Amino acid sequence: MTRRPIGVLLVSWLVAGCLGTIVQIDNQQKPEPPPPPVPARFQAEKPPELVPSPVSGCQLAPALDPNLYYCEKEEHWFRFAMNRWYLAFAWDGNWFPVSGSELPAGLSKITPETEVEATKTREERLEELEKKLEDLDGEQEPP
Repeated sequence: MTRRPIGVLLVSWLVAGCLGTIVQIDNQQKPEPPPPPVPARFQAEKPPELVPSPVSGCQLAPALDPNLYYCEKEEHWFRFAMNRWYLAFAWDGNWFPVSGSELPAGLSKITPETEVEATKTREERLEELEKKLEDLDGEQEPP
């Protein structure tokens, strides 16, 4: 008779231990994704010379980067690199990724590689890409 309560107690303890392990495994947090890469800080002895830009309220600093803008209203530096926009509080400061809604209106409308306003429709851009692909295919064919 005394063995049965001890056996039940041992089985209960074993089941509780297993359940506790399962609950603990399910409650583990998934690791956070790594932060997005950011461009390196600029290294120079003096601040870059600013020149007028086609973007209203912003000036360019082409001596450091052709896509480096200082926007007076926001008092921030903006840079297009690694296929996205970044913001810094100083020209030689750390860069932080930003979304389009955080950009000045003039910067959110340009494509930095070409510095033209992105006013084309999706279909027009697709047509241009198809033509470029056809041209590339024509160049690769043997004579």
